[in-house]
Amino acid sequence: MLQKSRKITFILAIISAIIGVMLAVQLRSSLHPVHKESRSIAELRTTLQKELEKHKNLLADISKYNQLYYQYETSLSEDESISVMKEELERNRRLAGMVEVEGEGIVLQVVDAPVPQEPILDEHMQVPVVREYTIDDEDLRWLVNILFANGAQAISINEQRLVATSAIRNVGDVIQIDTRTIKPPYEIKALGEPEVLLSALKLEGVEENFRLANKKVLAEKRDKLLIAANKEPRVIQFMKPVKEKGDS
Repeated sequence: MLQKSRKITFILAIISAIIGVMLAVQLRSSLHPVHKESRSIAELRTTLQKELEKHKNLLADISKYNQLYYQYETSLSEDESISVMKEELERNRRLAGMVEVEGEGIVLQVVDAPVPQEPILDEHMQVPVVREYTIDDEDLRWLVNILFANGAQAISINEQRLVATSAIRNVGDVIQIDTRTIKPPYEIKALGEPEVLLSALKLEGVEENFRLANKKVLAEKRDKLLIAANKEPRVIQFMKPVKEKGDS
């Protein structure tokens, strides 16, 4: 009888130890949860759609250049070759910002948000709003890079067209684009797929970041948007044509 009682006591001790270990593991997991990135299905779907759109644009570019190469190869006369080169020259002038362009896109306005009477915490970021902060060149570059990275074909800030060589920089207390000064409020125009551009701005947290500076970003889709040509003078200083062998 004593042996049987010891056996029961031993089994109960083992069961109690197992339950104790399980409770300890559960308690430790609750105190130190593993943080994993959670993204909604809608965000993942938007990101996938954006990547598919980039892939589609790359395939379109490949097809376009293959067709251009074929046109050069199969041109039967000098007049046809000149026509093809003129079309390509005009396309490059548009890409270089040398001519006015139009199409669908979005217009962003960066304006002052209403100033609250008492200091508040941002509901998403949980940090104080900085009331005295002003928009600088880095903020505008960040916003422009998001638009270009997501398919914007042409961008202007306060009617100043941006090209590959454009510089956005602080000069004293003002911001300059190349040699032209721009002042708030800032209006940014971008040609491209409106839904893709707006989704990119949302995913990158543009509204939340500008809210920290007590600024508000107003976005509007446009079916027809006009962006002027870049008016900066272009001076070629350090390059010259390479002469082929046999040229005098």
